[in-house]
Amino acid sequence: MDSKKLGYLLVIGVVLLFFLGTVHAAEKVYTCRIATFMSSKDSAGMGCQKLGELLNAKGKGRIKATVSTNAELGNQRELCEMVRDGSVEVTTSLPSGTGRYVPALAVFELPYIYKDDAHMVRVLKALRPDVGKLLAPHNIKPFGYMDIGFRHMLNKKRPIRKVADLKGLKMRGPNPMYIGMFNALGASGTTVTWTEVYTALQSGVVDGMEASPALIYAMKFQEQAKYLSKTFHIGANFYLMTGKKWFDSLPKDLQKVFIEATEEASKYAFDTEMELERQAMDKLIAEGVKVNEVDDLNEFRNKLIDFREKYVKDKGAEFEKLYKKMLGVK
Repeated sequence: MDSKKLGYLLVIGVVLLFFLGTVHAAEKVYTCRIATFMSSKDSAGMGCQKLGELLNAKGKGRIKATVSTNAELGNQRELCEMVRDGSVEVTTSLPSGTGRYVPALAVFELPYIYKDDAHMVRVLKALRPDVGKLLAPHNIKPFGYMDIGFRHMLNKKRPIRKVADLKGLKMRGPNPMYIGMFNALGASGTTVTWTEVYTALQSGVVDGMEASPALIYAMKFQEQAKYLSKTFHIGANFYLMTGKKWFDSLPKDLQKVFIEATEEASKYAFDTEMELERQAMDKLIAEGVKVNEVDDLNEFRNKLIDFREKYVKDKGAEFEKLYKKMLGVK
């Protein structure tokens, strides 16, 4: 074979290799395992399912999304660790999960910090870049926003109409900030994993807990406690937490798809939450839960001002920075 023919063959081979490589790259499928500890019947779980649907549709076969809810793959802390090490691509979390890496994220659950649901969403959007910078060293990146409702207090023993009614009650909280809040109000705060709250109420390990009406109804806690007091003490929320390395590995067009899908799923979850809250309150009442307003909401707010300010100060400069930025969101 002369050198000219050999040259032609080499050129053809290079072209074929380039073409096959391009086809292979175009056909690469990116796995996106979405997992949450939340119920499939609450807004966060439904938002995750919507995200999976959107990614499968918008990705046009290049993203294969699967969704697990109801703590099928682990609790919040475990799922955050799985996102961090790459065994899960997306979960829902804030202080109780990612707070183990960045304690300052507890700022999002300070009592009486949000004016209403719309203000909560504005805060989440405004602080998302800051959260992203703090979590980047831990291979976690936040997207979207999830309002999972203003929280009220449910207990087995009596209506809570004033702060003094909390004295002596054993109240479940998900993390130290909640425990400190309950203690400041005169109750006895204790930590119980979310998936174990039902049995803790049933067995008397705790007298009560707090959550939004939709979360309470989804987990059937009303079967074990019948007094729901509308304290509006905390607006609870999440980001969709994604593995940063995984997101960065996506081609630019699929990154755009992912961002659009998280925003759409967040909007869907927010609208769903508002409707679920209305429905859940009606259902709780229909099932015999005695719902009451507190006598003076400002009594609860004022009782927690000193606790909140001290909590922020004790947590240090990073916490104070986020806190001040949060207060600046109108």
